[in-house]
Amino acid sequence: MIGLRTCAAEGQCAMQKLLIAYATRAGSTAQVAEFMGKVLREAGLQVDVMPVKQVRDLSGYSGVILGSPIRMGSVLPELIRFVKAHAQTLSRLPLAYFNVNLTLMDDTPEARAIVDSYFNPLRVICAPLRVGAFAGKMDYARLNSLLRFLLARDRDQIPEGDWIDWQAVRQWTLELLPLLQGERTSA
Repeated sequence: MIGLRTCAAEGQCAMQKLLIAYATRAGSTAQVAEFMGKVLREAGLQVDVMPVKQVRDLSGYSGVILGSPIRMGSVLPELIRFVKAHAQTLSRLPLAYFNVNLTLMDDTPEARAIVDSYFNPLRVICAPLRVGAFAGKMDYARLNSLLRFLLARDRDQIPEGDWIDWQAVRQWTLELLPLLQGERTSA
C-alpha cells in the first residue's frame, strides 16, 4: 500500500495518510465516508475514516475530506466546531467537503445551487479545494423521536428511500486524487 509522500530532506520521505472525518445522525454519511475510504484504498492510498468526534490530532495527515448530512438546511454543528478548532491546520492541507442530503432527491440545477449554499458556513472558516454533494437516504426508523415528529407532516414530500448514487460518489472521490496529491484547483 502506498500513501502520499512528504520529504523533509532528500532521502527522508515519510508516508502520509489521508483522513476522512464525518458527522452523522442516521448513518448515511458514515456509509458514504467509508465507501470513499475504500475507493481511495483501492487506489493505493492509506486512509483513516472516523467520526469527527474521534479526531484529536491532524498531524500525520497529508489531506482531509470532511462530510456531514444536512439537517434543517445546515451541516451538523460538530463539523463546524471541528473546522473552527482545526482551521489553522486545515488551511495548510488539501481539503475537501462533502454533504449527504435529501435536496438532491431531485437533482436539478436549482437543487444543486441550494446544496452548494450548505457549504457556506464551512467555506467562511476554511475554504476547501473541492466540494461534493450527494443525495442520501431516508429511513424514519433511524431518526430520533424529535426529528421523526418534526418530519411527520412532510412524509408525503420526503418518502423513505435510498437515493445514494454510489457511482457518483466513486467518481468524485477519484477526482480528488490529483488534489490530494498537491495539484490545487479551486472549489
